[in-house]
Amino acid sequence: MSQQSALSSRTSYSAMGNGRSDYEPCYRHDTHWGLIGLHCHDFWEFYIHFNGAKFYCIDNQVYPLAPYDLMVIPPFRMHGLIGDHIPQDYERCFLYISPAMLKVCSAGLMDLEFFFSQHSQKGAIHFRMNEEEGECCKALMQALMQTQYTTASLERYANFAKIVEFLSVIGQVMNREEKPVEPIIVNEAMQDVLAYIDKHYTTSIKLETIARQFGVSVSFLSHEFVKYTGRSVYDYVLYRRVLLAKELISSGRPLNEVAYQCGFNDYSSFLRSFTKMTGMSPSAYRKGQPSPATIL
Repeated sequence: MSQQSALSSRTSYSAMGNGRSDYEPCYRHDTHWGLIGLHCHDFWEFYIHFNGAKFYCIDNQVYPLAPYDLMVIPPFRMHGLIGDHIPQDYERCFLYISPAMLKVCSAGLMDLEFFFSQHSQKGAIHFRMNEEEGECCKALMQALMQTQYTTASLERYANFAKIVEFLSVIGQVMNREEKPVEPIIVNEAMQDVLAYIDKHYTTSIKLETIARQFGVSVSFLSHEFVKYTGRSVYDYVLYRRVLLAKELISSGRPLNEVAYQCGFNDYSSFLRSFTKMTGMSPSAYRKGQPSPATIL
């Protein structure tokens, strides 16, 4: 893949890749892995790291990675591997799961999304699992991958049970940890730039303004930002605006209001950017929001 194609692929909407809107399990072990860049989606992600990567970023907070580390990533949060380190022998597993599916998995016994949200709102998103817990979750994801496309009722029910077991292990880890792993400083300058953009991206923010704010040249800022995040500054700002738009659309806001609140000058530019990023119009995205009755 050319550099231009690689950067282009990073602008696309990160959705579940199996044609579903309820959940997607994944286990991967790659000898070499290129940084994809910071990205986001409108579902929860439970990511478990086994080997190969060093740093994980959620919004502008960076966390060190060790074997059996768990990252709990809420919807609409920018996240991904960061830095100029290229993972070698990269092993991880994760579960993508929609808020509607979490509601189904709650089974009327507890509000799982509320439980996970409570922790994340307090900044508790990085936890250390023990080997037994990590290997259990890995085995569950591997088993789910084998049968995720099944149409047989009993197998679908068995998949549901595996998801519930996985979430149960995650919940026990989160409930046990009194002191989650704290974020660290890896590249203070770029983390400050990310924090600045996250505060101002709904305004008329420009590359020259950011460079002047931090006393660096435009070319230096552009090069270091791509190296650190895997995205250009322009792409990152646009991505954050569309990310916020998806969140506001999900809350029921009028589309014209959403456009202006997210920093777009007019609805047509909002429509063009949103469609390019997500592959669908804002109105189609609103209509496509899943409900508990439509999953599994």
